[in-house]
Amino acid sequence: MPHAHAHPIPSPKLLSPLGRGLAALQLAKETATIVLLGIPLLRERPLLVLATLPGLVLYMFRWGLVLSNMRRRVVVVLWLFTIIDELWGLALYLRAVDAPSMRQMRYLTWSYGLGLAFSLAALLEIGYQRYREHAHLRALLKAA
Repeated sequence: MPHAHAHPIPSPKLLSPLGRGLAALQLAKETATIVLLGIPLLRERPLLVLATLPGLVLYMFRWGLVLSNMRRRVVVVLWLFTIIDELWGLALYLRAVDAPSMRQMRYLTWSYGLGLAFSLAALLEIGYQRYREHAHLRALLKAA
């Protein structure tokens, strides 16, 4: 009779509290961007609503990041799409507004700068978590 070894089933890697905090900061930033930049722009050019749909979908997913515990692989994809959406939003806004005011430019600088910073920080944090887990496994294997 073969001897069965009990191996624990690996648990899925979930988003850390710091990752959820970064998602909450991004969500707050996106809410301010919608109110301060998006709504006034859509009043001037309502046809741009179709171009904003990917960002609104990401906005809804961001709520999922903040309120639930998602797997890190899904989170990495969402953050990568967030970076693309930040760059797309900046390009779209600069093309849609003929001569942005100083106030609009200040909002743009802060909004997209913070969005990119939060996204990159979240990706770095996930990479660090993965590095720590792999280092821990290497140490265990080395000790055995």
